[in-house]
This record gives sequence, structure tokens and C-alpha cells, in this order.
Amino acid sequence: MCRVDAQQRQSTVGGAACLIKIDKWLVTTANRHAAGFDLPGGTPQGDESAQCTAHRNTWEQTGFNVEVGRHLGDTNSGLRVYECHLPPAFTAELKTYPVPGWADSAIRSIQLNNPYELGLHDWQRGDELIELREWFNQAKD
Repeated sequence: MCRVDAQQRQSTVGGAACLIKIDKWLVTTANRHAAGFDLPGGTPQGDESAQCTAHRNTWEQTGFNVEVGRHLGDTNSGLRVYECHLPPAFTAELKTYPVPGWADSAIRSIQLNNPYELGLHDWQRGDELIELREWFNQAKD
């Protein structure tokens, strides 16, 4: 069962990702098969809603049980990006998190990054970084 803010529930199907903001930090993943950081997310299973896709992929890649909120925008590749929230116990005190042993084996690391300190070469799809920063500014802590 995916956790979606009841006021934000949509039936759109498609690939999706979670933008998770903790203070001035962005939760990012690094993939073993690609250079640079990315948001947790991926492709749907069957007719799964984009919000549930964002929730499931975030869980599978990080072990974080987020609540999926509002749609922030779409990447050039068509990935829907949602504002996602962690429980208040998550703070910026830790900058790296262990990848759970059962998590998606393609994930190499989970860490907090300041999106304004990342260069285009630090992001998997550098052309999305400017847009990502705009969405980051719209997201609530």
C-alpha cells in the first residue's frame, strides 16, 4: 500500500520520483551503473499510479517510507516528480544513510546533498539540475 496525501491523490500512471527535502538538503541516490546523483524513483508496475510508483521505488531504493505529496513537475524524460515527506525524526544530522541489504541492488549510496553545491556533472541528467533546484525551492521542509 502506498502512502499518498489524500488531498493530493491522482490516478496518473507513469514513471515517478520523490523529491525529499530535509532542511537545506536533498535526499539523493547514487546508482552502481551510472555516474552522478539522482532522486529515488523509477518505472511503474502494471497500472500503478505515478504516486504509488514514486512511493514504491523510494522504499525499494532507500527503505524510506515516505508520504507522497503534490506533483512538482515533469522531467524532460517524462518522469513525474513529487514532493515526498519523511517522518519528523529524520534530520540533517546524518549526511549518508546505509543502503538496506534488501534494497534495490543497483543503489550504491543514499546521501544528503545541497542541490546548490552540485554541478551539472554531479547529476545523472545534468540538464535537469536547474529544474530540480526550482522544485526544491517549492518543497516544504
